[in-house]
Amino acid sequence: MSVAALRELQALQGIDEIVLGALVPRARLIDLKAGDCLMRKGEPNVRVCIVISGLLRVELDAGIPPLAHIGRGETVGELSLLAGSLTTATVAAEEPTRLLALDEKTFWWLSDSSHAFSTGLLVRLAKRMRSNNEAVQANIVLRQQFEQVALNDELTGLRNRRWLDQTLPRIMQRHLHAREPLCIAVMDVDHFKSVNDRFGHPAGDAALAQVGRLVRGNLRPSDFAARTGGEEFVLVFPQTGLPGAINAAERLREAIASAPFGHDGQALPRITASIGIAALERSAEYAELLARADAALYRAKHAGRNRTEWIAGES
Repeated sequence: MSVAALRELQALQGIDEIVLGALVPRARLIDLKAGDCLMRKGEPNVRVCIVISGLLRVELDAGIPPLAHIGRGETVGELSLLAGSLTTATVAAEEPTRLLALDEKTFWWLSDSSHAFSTGLLVRLAKRMRSNNEAVQANIVLRQQFEQVALNDELTGLRNRRWLDQTLPRIMQRHLHAREPLCIAVMDVDHFKSVNDRFGHPAGDAALAQVGRLVRGNLRPSDFAARTGGEEFVLVFPQTGLPGAINAAERLREAIASAPFGHDGQALPRITASIGIAALERSAEYAELLARADAALYRAKHAGRNRTEWIAGES
């Protein structure tokens, strides 16, 4: 490798020719075939490599798209070498690639010998860290979007059973610790099977979507709602005693009973809902609280539907 060839590499630009001349015998060339691995995730790294020709790819895990590509004149390995840590990604040749390898001793000699190399190294590290941070932030946003999808009911836009199972126990514990009242309600759309049977599942889905809109429009901003399956919903009333929960549930029940439902230009029969409410007790568990609300719902169904029943907590 000649001094003239070294001078053309971006990572070595600005370095004195005397230093470049001394670098030639210290560095060594590495040739990789396409697919050859230069560094493996989780293994120690003791060198910095400069790409002379070809292209490297950086992979966090096998089977997913590369995190980045490293081309001619760019360096790889400096972060793990400087930190004295294991490599955090696998680096492999995307195509036949030639590299100039600097072992740890040569790397530090070059850093001490050339202010231009040290300055360029700092600039490259800053750019790489910013790029890594942007990639991390993008991954965080993407993960949050996936989590939102995983915790939402696609049909109604409300939360789903998974969200309820994860979140309601924590809400209950906070209220128990603060000695604040909490009520939940289980709501079931009355005779919903007949809507599906008479008008088809698309009409039933449209009706459930409208119920979801009515739920969002009639609960308070502090309340929560989840569709837990089929035509069943769970309503959560934080910092709310039984009288307040009854009022909120009745307001929603009456809104559903008075709303016109339709699908594809066709009117649907009047739709109503039955609601069962349970107040949080000092010793209540998540499953027990749901079971008590279910028992109140059964009482509402047995009493003729389109009504609200409740079970009080301990005094």
